[in-house]
Amino acid sequence: MKNRWVHKESQSFLTWWLVLLFVLVIGLGLYTEWNGNTDGSDFSAGFWIGSSVALLFLFMRLRTQIDEQGIHIRFLPFIWKKKKWEWEDIGKVYVKKYSPWEYGGWGWRFGGPGVAYTTKGFYGIWIVLKNGKAILVGTQHPENVQELLNHYKPNKDEV
Repeated sequence: MKNRWVHKESQSFLTWWLVLLFVLVIGLGLYTEWNGNTDGSDFSAGFWIGSSVALLFLFMRLRTQIDEQGIHIRFLPFIWKKKKWEWEDIGKVYVKKYSPWEYGGWGWRFGGPGVAYTTKGFYGIWIVLKNGKAILVGTQHPENVQELLNHYKPNKDEV
């Protein structure tokens, strides 16, 4: 039986346009290699770098869980051990619309208003800890997440 008050989400960076870009770069590299350009040219290096970056993006995942204990994340392959923010350590928490440019793009970002863990989209769980640290965790399900946050932390102005 699924618990209504638990939210699990797994996000990746992959979007249709990013996959298309990787297919074009890898395809152009393979075409160049098969047509006899095997002298170690710059494009050959670009092909291997592009393939490596494509594999990295393929395996990158932001996994979020919200439950009675708090908010947990893993950001593979960078953060293997779960990061956890317990409800009693959280002052404010709510879903907000953000611009990736506040943090310098998507990904694991430092600076701006705090630390951000995002993959794509424009909605995130804004967490302000009682010690003043701010964290943004991206979500693709803002309405569901806000309902859960209201359940676990109904007073979002407690700091």
